[in-house]
Amino acid sequence: MTGIGRSIRLARVMPSNGSVIVPIDHGIEAHYPELEDPSKLVREFVEAKADAILLRRGTLFKVHDILAGKTGIVYRVTGATGTSADPADQMLVSSVGEAMRSGADCIVYTITMGHPNEHEMFRRFGVLSDEAHENEMPVMGEVEPWSKSTSNKAELVRQGTRSLCEEGADLMKCYFPEDPDYHSKIVKYSLVPVVAAGGAKMNTGREVLEFVKRVMDAGAKGTSIGRNIWQYKEPKKMIHAISKIVKEGASVNEALEAL
Repeated sequence: MTGIGRSIRLARVMPSNGSVIVPIDHGIEAHYPELEDPSKLVREFVEAKADAILLRRGTLFKVHDILAGKTGIVYRVTGATGTSADPADQMLVSSVGEAMRSGADCIVYTITMGHPNEHEMFRRFGVLSDEAHENEMPVMGEVEPWSKSTSNKAELVRQGTRSLCEEGADLMKCYFPEDPDYHSKIVKYSLVPVVAAGGAKMNTGREVLEFVKRVMDAGAKGTSIGRNIWQYKEPKKMIHAISKIVKEGASVNEALEAL
Protein backbone atom coordinates (compact mmCIF):
# COMPACT_ATOMS: atom_id res chain seq x y z
CA MET A 1 0.00 0.00 0.00
CA THR A 2 1.28 3.45 -0.87
CA GLY A 3 2.18 5.44 2.25
CA ILE A 4 1.12 9.00 2.95
CA GLY A 5 4.52 10.51 2.20
CA ARG A 6 4.78 8.69 -1.10
CA SER A 7 1.27 9.78 -2.11
CA ILE A 8 1.96 13.42 -1.28
CA ARG A 9 5.23 13.49 -3.19
CA LEU A 10 3.73 11.71 -6.18
CA ALA A 11 0.84 14.18 -6.37
CA ARG A 12 3.32 17.05 -6.78
CA VAL A 13 4.71 15.37 -9.88
CA MET A 14 1.56 13.74 -11.22
CA PRO A 15 -1.52 15.87 -10.50
CA SER A 16 -4.93 14.42 -11.29
CA ASN A 17 -5.43 16.56 -14.41
CA GLY A 18 -2.27 15.30 -16.13
CA SER A 19 1.40 16.16 -15.84
CA VAL A 20 3.75 18.35 -17.86
CA ILE A 21 7.31 17.52 -16.79
CA VAL A 22 10.33 19.30 -18.28
CA PRO A 23 13.67 17.44 -18.22
CA ILE A 24 16.95 19.41 -18.22
CA ASP A 25 19.23 16.50 -17.29
CA HIS A 26 21.05 16.45 -20.65
CA GLY A 27 24.17 18.41 -19.68
CA ILE A 28 26.39 15.35 -19.25
CA GLU A 29 25.53 14.02 -22.71
CA ALA A 30 26.75 16.89 -24.90
CA HIS A 31 27.11 20.66 -25.05
CA TYR A 32 23.74 22.38 -25.31
CA PRO A 33 24.02 26.20 -25.41
CA GLU A 34 20.47 26.46 -24.06
CA LEU A 35 21.55 24.75 -20.82
CA GLU A 36 24.41 27.15 -20.06
CA ASP A 37 22.08 29.24 -17.88
CA PRO A 38 19.66 26.80 -16.21
CA SER A 39 18.38 29.52 -13.88
CA LYS A 40 16.87 31.44 -16.78
CA LEU A 41 15.19 28.32 -18.12
CA VAL A 42 13.81 27.19 -14.76
CA ARG A 43 12.29 30.63 -14.16
CA GLU A 44 10.44 30.27 -17.46
CA PHE A 45 9.28 26.76 -16.58
CA VAL A 46 7.98 27.92 -13.21
CA GLU A 47 6.21 30.93 -14.75
CA ALA A 48 4.60 28.63 -17.32
CA LYS A 49 3.38 26.39 -14.47
CA ALA A 50 5.17 23.20 -15.47
CA ASP A 51 4.20 20.47 -12.99
CA ALA A 52 7.74 19.23 -12.42
CA ILE A 53 11.33 19.65 -13.56
CA LEU A 54 13.56 16.62 -14.09
CA LEU A 55 17.19 17.37 -13.31
CA ARG A 56 20.47 16.20 -11.83
CA ARG A 57 21.87 17.20 -8.45
CA GLY A 58 24.26 19.87 -9.75
CA THR A 59 21.53 21.77 -11.56
CA LEU A 60 19.24 21.36 -8.56
CA PHE A 61 21.89 22.95 -6.32
CA LYS A 62 22.02 25.84 -8.79
CA VAL A 63 18.27 26.49 -9.12
CA HIS A 64 16.70 25.19 -5.89
CA ASP A 65 15.76 28.67 -4.69
CA ILE A 66 13.85 29.36 -7.93
CA LEU A 67 11.70 26.23 -7.94
CA ALA A 68 11.26 25.58 -4.21
CA GLY A 69 7.56 25.41 -3.33
CA LYS A 70 6.55 26.16 -6.92
CA THR A 71 7.07 22.98 -8.94
CA GLY A 72 7.78 19.31 -8.40
CA ILE A 73 11.32 17.94 -8.44
CA VAL A 74 12.18 14.71 -10.29
CA TYR A 75 15.74 13.75 -9.35
CA ARG A 76 17.86 11.78 -11.81
CA VAL A 77 19.85 8.92 -10.22
CA THR A 78 21.26 7.29 -13.38
CA GLY A 79 23.45 8.51 -16.19
CA ALA A 80 26.26 7.99 -18.66
CA THR A 81 28.38 10.71 -20.23
CA GLY A 82 28.26 11.33 -23.94
CA THR A 83 31.97 10.52 -24.17
CA SER A 84 31.76 7.18 -22.36
CA ALA A 85 32.49 3.95 -24.21
CA ASP A 86 28.83 2.98 -24.04
CA PRO A 87 26.35 5.77 -23.18
CA ALA A 88 23.51 3.24 -23.23
CA ASP A 89 24.99 1.42 -20.22
CA GLN A 90 23.29 3.49 -17.53
CA MET A 91 25.19 3.80 -14.24
CA LEU A 92 23.72 4.45 -10.82
CA VAL A 93 25.23 7.85 -9.94
CA SER A 94 23.23 8.98 -6.92
CA SER A 95 21.06 7.55 -4.14
CA VAL A 96 17.69 7.69 -2.45
CA GLY A 97 19.27 9.36 0.57
CA GLU A 98 20.82 12.14 -1.47
CA ALA A 99 17.53 12.68 -3.33
CA MET A 100 15.70 13.03 -0.02
CA ARG A 101 18.30 15.40 1.41
CA SER A 102 17.94 17.52 -1.73
CA GLY A 103 14.16 17.81 -1.35
CA ALA A 104 13.19 15.65 -4.33
CA ASP A 105 9.61 14.50 -4.87
CA CYS A 106 10.52 11.53 -7.06
CA ILE A 107 13.59 9.73 -8.40
CA VAL A 108 14.01 8.58 -11.99
CA TYR A 109 15.99 5.55 -13.16
CA THR A 110 16.64 4.55 -16.78
CA ILE A 111 17.08 1.05 -18.15
CA THR A 112 18.14 0.28 -21.74
CA MET A 113 16.16 -2.75 -22.89
CA GLY A 114 17.97 -5.18 -25.15
CA HIS A 115 21.39 -3.99 -23.96
CA PRO A 116 23.95 -6.67 -22.97
CA ASN A 117 23.95 -5.20 -19.45
CA GLU A 118 20.17 -4.99 -19.20
CA HIS A 119 20.07 -7.64 -16.46
CA GLU A 120 22.30 -5.59 -14.16
CA MET A 121 20.37 -2.37 -14.78
CA PHE A 122 17.19 -4.28 -13.98
CA ARG A 123 18.63 -5.76 -10.78
CA ARG A 124 19.77 -2.34 -9.56
CA PHE A 125 16.32 -0.90 -10.30
CA GLY A 126 14.65 -3.48 -8.04
CA VAL A 127 17.07 -2.86 -5.17
CA LEU A 128 16.71 0.92 -5.52
CA SER A 129 12.92 0.62 -5.69
CA ASP A 130 12.85 -1.25 -2.37
CA GLU A 131 14.98 1.41 -0.70
CA ALA A 132 12.93 4.24 -2.17
CA HIS A 133 9.62 2.81 -0.99
CA GLU A 134 10.99 2.15 2.48
CA ASN A 135 11.59 5.91 2.61
CA GLU A 136 8.28 6.96 0.99
CA MET A 137 10.04 8.17 -2.19
CA PRO A 138 8.19 7.60 -5.49
CA VAL A 139 10.09 5.99 -8.37
CA MET A 140 9.78 6.91 -12.03
CA GLY A 141 11.01 4.18 -14.35
CA GLU A 142 12.30 5.12 -17.78
CA VAL A 143 12.68 2.72 -20.70
CA GLU A 144 14.80 3.21 -23.80
CA PRO A 145 15.35 0.53 -26.47
CA TRP A 146 18.99 -0.27 -27.24
CA SER A 147 19.81 1.32 -30.58
CA LYS A 148 21.91 -1.68 -31.65
CA SER A 149 19.24 -4.25 -30.86
CA THR A 150 17.89 -6.28 -33.77
CA SER A 151 14.67 -6.94 -31.85
CA ASN A 152 11.43 -5.04 -32.36
CA LYS A 153 12.27 -1.79 -30.54
CA ALA A 154 8.61 -0.96 -29.92
CA GLU A 155 8.16 -4.34 -28.25
CA LEU A 156 11.28 -3.72 -26.14
CA VAL A 157 9.65 -0.53 -24.82
CA ARG A 158 6.39 -2.31 -24.05
CA GLN A 159 8.10 -5.18 -22.26
CA GLY A 160 10.50 -2.86 -20.45
CA THR A 161 7.61 -0.73 -19.23
CA ARG A 162 5.85 -3.72 -17.74
CA SER A 163 9.09 -5.08 -16.27
CA LEU A 164 9.80 -1.91 -14.30
CA CYS A 165 6.16 -1.70 -13.18
CA GLU A 166 6.47 -5.22 -11.78
CA GLU A 167 9.52 -4.16 -9.77
CA GLY A 168 8.08 -1.06 -8.15
CA ALA A 169 7.78 1.86 -10.58
CA ASP A 170 5.10 4.34 -9.49
CA LEU A 171 4.99 5.98 -12.91
CA MET A 172 6.74 5.40 -16.21
CA LYS A 173 8.52 7.65 -18.70
CA CYS A 174 8.50 6.00 -22.13
CA TYR A 175 9.86 6.74 -25.56
CA PHE A 176 6.91 6.18 -27.86
CA PRO A 177 7.98 4.42 -31.09
CA GLU A 178 7.32 5.68 -34.59
CA ASP A 179 4.68 2.99 -35.04
CA PRO A 180 1.51 4.67 -33.66
CA ASP A 181 -0.20 1.29 -33.30
CA TYR A 182 2.17 0.57 -30.42
CA HIS A 183 1.31 3.68 -28.44
CA SER A 184 -1.84 2.30 -26.84
CA LYS A 185 -0.25 -1.16 -26.52
CA ILE A 186 2.50 0.30 -24.33
CA VAL A 187 0.04 2.20 -22.13
CA LYS A 188 -2.31 -0.78 -21.76
CA TYR A 189 0.51 -3.08 -20.63
CA SER A 190 1.70 -0.63 -18.01
CA LEU A 191 0.45 -1.01 -14.43
CA VAL A 192 1.03 2.67 -13.60
CA PRO A 193 0.52 6.06 -15.30
CA VAL A 194 2.71 6.68 -18.33
CA VAL A 195 4.24 9.99 -19.43
CA ALA A 196 5.70 10.35 -22.91
CA ALA A 197 9.31 11.31 -23.47
CA GLY A 198 9.85 13.85 -26.23
CA GLY A 199 12.90 12.34 -27.90
CA ALA A 200 14.88 14.13 -30.61
CA LYS A 201 14.28 17.73 -31.64
CA MET A 202 11.33 18.04 -34.02
CA ASN A 203 11.20 20.48 -36.91
CA THR A 204 8.13 22.55 -35.98
CA GLY A 205 5.92 23.41 -33.05
CA ARG A 206 3.00 21.73 -34.82
CA GLU A 207 4.93 18.45 -34.95
CA VAL A 208 5.49 18.61 -31.21
CA LEU A 209 1.83 19.24 -30.50
CA GLU A 210 0.70 16.53 -32.90
CA PHE A 211 2.95 14.09 -31.04
CA VAL A 212 1.50 15.20 -27.69
CA LYS A 213 -2.04 14.76 -29.01
CA ARG A 214 -1.28 11.24 -30.30
CA VAL A 215 0.20 9.98 -27.05
CA MET A 216 -2.55 11.53 -24.94
CA ASP A 217 -5.20 9.94 -27.18
CA ALA A 218 -3.36 6.63 -26.66
CA GLY A 219 -3.84 6.92 -22.90
CA ALA A 220 -0.73 8.69 -21.63
CA LYS A 221 -1.20 10.81 -18.50
CA GLY A 222 1.24 13.51 -19.47
CA THR A 223 4.56 14.34 -21.09
CA SER A 224 8.23 14.56 -20.15
CA ILE A 225 9.53 16.69 -23.00
CA GLY A 226 12.91 18.41 -22.82
CA ARG A 227 14.65 19.44 -26.06
CA ASN A 228 11.37 20.24 -27.81
CA ILE A 229 10.64 22.76 -25.06
CA TRP A 230 13.97 24.36 -24.15
CA GLN A 231 15.24 24.36 -27.75
CA TYR A 232 12.02 26.02 -28.92
CA LYS A 233 12.35 29.76 -29.50
CA GLU A 234 9.93 30.54 -26.66
CA PRO A 235 9.89 27.69 -24.11
CA LYS A 236 7.17 29.26 -21.99
CA LYS A 237 4.75 29.32 -24.91
CA MET A 238 5.49 25.70 -25.76
CA ILE A 239 4.71 24.64 -22.19
CA HIS A 240 1.42 26.55 -22.35
CA ALA A 241 0.53 24.84 -25.65
CA ILE A 242 1.40 21.35 -24.40
CA SER A 243 -0.55 21.99 -21.19
CA LYS A 244 -3.67 22.85 -23.17
CA ILE A 245 -3.65 19.39 -24.73
CA VAL A 246 -2.58 17.48 -21.60
CA LYS A 247 -4.83 19.25 -19.09
CA GLU A 248 -7.72 20.59 -21.15
CA GLY A 249 -7.99 18.04 -23.96
CA ALA A 250 -7.50 20.77 -26.56
CA SER A 251 -7.03 20.00 -30.24
CA VAL A 252 -3.72 20.64 -31.97
CA ASN A 253 -5.14 23.74 -33.66
CA GLU A 254 -6.44 25.08 -30.35
CA ALA A 255 -3.08 24.48 -28.69
CA LEU A 256 -1.26 26.20 -31.57
CA GLU A 257 -2.94 29.45 -30.54
CA ALA A 258 -0.66 29.45 -27.48
CA LEU A 259 2.38 29.55 -29.77
